[in-house]
Amino acid sequence: MASVEEIVSRVRKPPSLQNWVRLNHRRRDETTRSIARFVLARPRHALASIYKLIADYITFGLSKETVSKGLDGVSNPLVRKLGREILAVILPWLDKSGIKGIQVFHAFSVPFPIGRGIIVPVKPTFVFQHDRTLNLAFVIGWASMPFDSFQKQLFATIIHKAILTLEGFEGGDAYVVCAPRISGSRSERYVRSWKVSEIPLLSDEELREQFDRFGNALDDVVPIILEELAKRGE
Repeated sequence: MASVEEIVSRVRKPPSLQNWVRLNHRRRDETTRSIARFVLARPRHALASIYKLIADYITFGLSKETVSKGLDGVSNPLVRKLGREILAVILPWLDKSGIKGIQVFHAFSVPFPIGRGIIVPVKPTFVFQHDRTLNLAFVIGWASMPFDSFQKQLFATIIHKAILTLEGFEGGDAYVVCAPRISGSRSERYVRSWKVSEIPLLSDEELREQFDRFGNALDDVVPIILEELAKRGE
């Protein structure tokens, strides 16, 4: 059985910015509860393979048939099911947009330190050119609409600081493309998107405060995890 330190260490190595942002709230106690729910639930699937298929489709011009075969090769049956739902709405949306990914930025990722040795990878699904500027696209395939208003601000602020201030990306934007399920449906989805430029950014002080809040919540969560594991007899 993994120790509490090993369990919490998973939170210190988030797979993506969006996963990390989802754990954050303006209040320390809410952030603590969010972290506790995450580590105790032990997520059993991830959508990284679906995002890669989307990136390959838009960047390398894969056919829908090739993407479908790639989806069939995903070993986790739940991820295959979710992938079919997501691809059914995202691919037509991308076709209509006329967006083409830039190959040199395929798998582009920028590490962003938030303190206490935690590095959050800021990895767009793909990079594309619009009006002669480099733009980012982050596809999020969660079943519910991601982020409350504060989390949107946190997500947008880190994207801006990590990438949109880099040479070559200045003047560009980031598009967050979501594919939540239609209310009441177990499989049908729709596309909703928003841009980082539409969101008021956090100040440097607000950002530092949130990093401190998250670090303190990591300390607070240890006794909560110990108590819950004891209840489970683990």
